[in-house]
Formats: sequence, structure tokens, C-alpha cells
Amino acid sequence: MIDVIIIGAGPAGVSAALYVKARGKNVLLLEKDKIGGLIANVSKVSHYLSLDKDETGPSFAKKLADQLAQAQIPVHYEEVLSLKKEDQGFLVQTSQDSYRAEKVICASGSSLKDLPLRQEEEIPYHHWPLGQEDQVKGKIVLMNGGSDGACKEALYLAKYAKEVHIIQVQEDLLCIHEFREKIEQSPNIFVHTSAQLESVKVKDGLCLEASFAGQVVQDPQGLEIYVQIGQNGNTGYLKDLANLEGSFVKEDLASSLQGLYFAGDLRVKAVKQVATAVSDGCLAGIQACK
Repeated sequence: MIDVIIIGAGPAGVSAALYVKARGKNVLLLEKDKIGGLIANVSKVSHYLSLDKDETGPSFAKKLADQLAQAQIPVHYEEVLSLKKEDQGFLVQTSQDSYRAEKVICASGSSLKDLPLRQEEEIPYHHWPLGQEDQVKGKIVLMNGGSDGACKEALYLAKYAKEVHIIQVQEDLLCIHEFREKIEQSPNIFVHTSAQLESVKVKDGLCLEASFAGQVVQDPQGLEIYVQIGQNGNTGYLKDLANLEGSFVKEDLASSLQGLYFAGDLRVKAVKQVATAVSDGCLAGIQACK
């Protein structure tokens, strides 16, 4: 039996794994996709200590992976399908295998919501612009969402695109002052508040036309659409073991169920940042070792 299984290799899960391993426990980290979680996709990691200049999501994720390797913490790339409480611990069923552990730390994070607009033609859209610089070069880009994450990616897109239109359903942008100021100073970013994407004209896989807030935007090269309109917690495997609010865990770090812990963005939290995820992982890891 494994001492501690950690589900999710984002900042919370990696932090927990490092603290658990340092306390001499046998630990296994399960990750369905890639180390780093959502932060591994961003164009720039900001507002966290000890970052390199122009730190990208992939470079930050590599640091996490390097730390895991240095600590000799095993990572299995398997999606967790179910988690069950047993007399002596927990049974973790993945897409490839099953494992038993005395304790489990759930740090599976969240996923970006999909574009809610539905129509006959499938609408091609993306969540993350990093690596798509050539594809957006000289084009008109629509960024759905006005949060910190959406605005940061809109600023990155503006370096390459002809125009970037931020479409925000709220009455104002919800980003921090730093991003708002840069957006206001950018000559090719246009902000549309109290608005949402209403329809898109698609032909041969290209978005040729989009309407929102009574406006129509066209680009014969094809509009590029990005979506950053919130997140869903990755908690499907927890539905019978945790108190959920929507898709997020509404519990403290230590569950009411002995041996079960929660860390990071899968929790209902006032502030969701890398710093708070790392803090969660640290505390959950230490508590799980007591």
C-alpha cells in the first residue's frame, strides 16, 4: 500500500508531493495530462516569487518537472476515474490501473469552460495562444472573457494580431490594474463590455464573421476565437466523497473523511493563484504526514 497518492501535478500537487517525500513517505503522483496544470499553458507566468524574466507556462512547468525528478518522485500519467474509501485507506482506479493508498491528496485543479454558443456549424476556437503566433498574425482575434487570465492572453495576442476584441459579459473588465492599464494603452485592443458572442459565420472551417453587442466583425482570412470565460473543477471522481458547490470542493484542506485532503484550484477559494495553490499543497502534504 502506498502512503500517500496525490491526484494532479499542478502547483498544488507538486508542492504536496515535495513535502510528503521530504517526510520520508512513499508517494505517487497521478496526472492525466501534463505537469503544471492550467499554468503550463499561459503565455507569461506573473505575480509569483523567483520567476525568470518572461517566464512562460511551459518553462515554469519544466521547473516543476525538474523538482519532481530531483526528489525522485514517481509520476504516472493516468486519468483518475474513481476514488473509493476502504477500511484500510482508499482505492484509486485510473484509466490504466488501480492503486491503494493510506491517504489521498486531491489536487486535480480545474479546466477552462467551453464556448457556450451552439449553432449548426462547429465553431473552431482555442483557449491558449502560446504556440499559435503565426496563425493569428495579421488577423482579427476575439477574446471571450475579461478576467486576469483572459486579459493577459489578450495582451499577448495583440503583439501578433491586427486587432484583438475583448468581449466581456460583465459591465467592466475584471482584471487587475496592471493589465487594464496596458489594455487601455494598446492601439489594437478593443473592449466590449456587457456583451457576448451571439453568432458566428463558419465556412470551410474558418470563422468569417462574428456578431456581438450589435456589432459585426469580419475577416476574409478567418477570425481567430479564444475562450477564457471561467473554469470547472476537475472533481468528477469525488462526487460521492466530497461536499461540492457546483463542480468545486466546498471543504477545508482536510476532509471530514479521515485520510482525504484537498488542495489548489479544485476548492472553493476567494483567491486562486499559483501562490495559494502552492500553499494549499504544502499544508495538505504536511497534514497528510501526521
